[in-house]
Amino acid sequence: MLYLGLLFTLAVLAVNLWGLMLATGLYWRNRWFALVSGPILAVTAVYAVECYHGLGPSLGLLGLLSTGLSAALIALSAGAGVPALLRSREGLLAAWRAEFAPRRVAGCLSVAAGIFLYALVWRLSFPDVNGSSEKIADFSYICSYYHGGTIPVSDDWLHPYLSTQYYSFQHYGAALLGRVLGLPTGTAYNLGFCTLIMLGGTAFAGTVFLAARRWWVRALVLAGFVVGGMGPTLLVHLTDREVNPWTSMRFIGSAPMDKAPAGTWLKAYQGRAAAPGQPLDLPGEPFSYSVYLGDYHPPLSGYYLLGLAALGMLLWNRYQRRRYAVIVGATVTWTLLANTWILPLQLLAVAGWLVVVSADWRRVGPAVAAGAAGVWLLAWSYLAPFTSAAAGYNTVLRPVPLHEHTPPLLLLIFLLPTLGLIVLALLDGLLGLRSGASRQGLRLGLLWFGLLAFSEAFYVDDIYSGVYDRFNTTLKWWPWIAAGTLMTLGPYVLEHATRRWIRWAGIFFCLYPCAYVYDLWKPLVTLDKPSFGRIEGTNYLTQNEFPRLMLGRLKVEPPGLAIERPEVAGSFTDSAVVPLFAGQRMWLGWYAHEQLWREFREDIRMRHDILVRFYNGTLPDAAHWLKAQNIDYVLWFRPGDTPDLWAKVNAAVAPDYLWTDILTYQGGPPEAAPRVGLWRRRPRAPGRP
Repeated sequence: MLYLGLLFTLAVLAVNLWGLMLATGLYWRNRWFALVSGPILAVTAVYAVECYHGLGPSLGLLGLLSTGLSAALIALSAGAGVPALLRSREGLLAAWRAEFAPRRVAGCLSVAAGIFLYALVWRLSFPDVNGSSEKIADFSYICSYYHGGTIPVSDDWLHPYLSTQYYSFQHYGAALLGRVLGLPTGTAYNLGFCTLIMLGGTAFAGTVFLAARRWWVRALVLAGFVVGGMGPTLLVHLTDREVNPWTSMRFIGSAPMDKAPAGTWLKAYQGRAAAPGQPLDLPGEPFSYSVYLGDYHPPLSGYYLLGLAALGMLLWNRYQRRRYAVIVGATVTWTLLANTWILPLQLLAVAGWLVVVSADWRRVGPAVAAGAAGVWLLAWSYLAPFTSAAAGYNTVLRPVPLHEHTPPLLLLIFLLPTLGLIVLALLDGLLGLRSGASRQGLRLGLLWFGLLAFSEAFYVDDIYSGVYDRFNTTLKWWPWIAAGTLMTLGPYVLEHATRRWIRWAGIFFCLYPCAYVYDLWKPLVTLDKPSFGRIEGTNYLTQNEFPRLMLGRLKVEPPGLAIERPEVAGSFTDSAVVPLFAGQRMWLGWYAHEQLWREFREDIRMRHDILVRFYNGTLPDAAHWLKAQNIDYVLWFRPGDTPDLWAKVNAAVAPDYLWTDILTYQGGPPEAAPRVGLWRRRPRAPGRP
């Protein structure tokens, strides 16, 4: 019974994604491109509407309509009779069916389903939306969009302020999926994650399948993306005693390197190469690690938009149709909305392509500009405050200081497969110049070498400093460059290189990262899975009686604004999430994250301090303060909510707030009985303000 509802939901989701592919294919006549671009075009259309008028939390009618239309399109593509209304377009439908008949789309749909199911295995195994990483922070954005308000929406972690401080387009997509299918917020998080993984992997696969003809080349390159690691994948087993999927991702700066002789030697080299003080922390989290981690974090959109842009460029080069160039331009603005960190690289990649096709500038240039401007106009009511808020961070591109450049040997190790493919493509291009061979490999090699050099010459100067000065930049830039290099140079080197030894070397550099599957396999099969299959993400909470009772009660309470006792740690805890799962807003969530998102405003830390004083019973005139903040629910279930403090808080808030008892243990002195419950704001008397 546990999985019947999930199976039905997955079936409905599959029908809708297939239907979006077929609807998009009426104009963009390529099955891979239509499958990948259909969902983001649909999300953008609804997003544009809600930028001017929110549609409310429930979109079940839209889901019913889209499912019905999708089923009709599937039947039509399978050869069902043409309705009388469309008989005048029977010739166009025949051409559409030639590309989108079920037997034609079976291959790409199978790849998409395989990637989705791979991600689903991870989410079923570890579905908890908990504080172990940034899952709860990402979840808070999904919950903010779940209310269906006009964009920009209110921040569910800092009510009543608007959510304009973060690139949250992919979080909107997950919330839209949940609202359309009528899913709990935690289920929307996990299924939205799987859907985005599927879209990113399928965009990558579509480019590879169009660029390569041999099945083994396609399989090898795709495997290198989905389960492949970075350069230290194998070496880390010689340098570290304890290896997990995290170790090779944090190889430069954080890995222990405690295994002799290789590890201790590299540790010493890293110390000698660094500036005085601790070596820089220079991580890189590739697609495969993101699937393992389970964070619904913006870098996932970066891979998706990279693949979508590459598909558009490839199809433009084949068919010279502006419609594909329009999507290439749109990916620039989508990147701003979904993963702003990658915007400089996305701009450089699109600019490099425009240089290559400059002979057709009059056709392709306006199309790219129209795509970027079109999405910008549709999202203008969000982008206007977002870009204004982002300017307050003073985050700018700066040259990397001389003492902060990556030590050469560590850079070579970390980006070994990427550098290997770039060097092979450049060598093949240079050797082929004499024979008049295609310059495609040389151009691609120069593009990715240029982007890699850019990542070593510049960084985004954010709030981090010291050993973390380049942390966010390499974390997000290096895996994106590695993915793009593998996606474009992998097929070229393996199939089109003019020298056999170059092709054999290319096989090594594509196969080598796949050894990371061993590091991924170990936690998947050895770690305990107490929440297996609990896709709603709350099982870790409901194992504890107090959070379970509070969650159940809040779900049936009217929507309102809640507070709970804050943790001393400002982030990465299992706090500030029960109200979100119940559909309630919070006056304060993880205050350290809210400070980070909002330029370290003084009032956010003050909110935390006031909550501590309130829950310790030392806040003067507490009831007046609660009413001034429009707080509806004061929750009492967290560690530290002791019986003696309950008496102090109850005396401070009564009679304006009424205690609602959920559980009080009996059998001991009343003053020592643990309680679970909440104070609710007393309803206003008729005629009184």
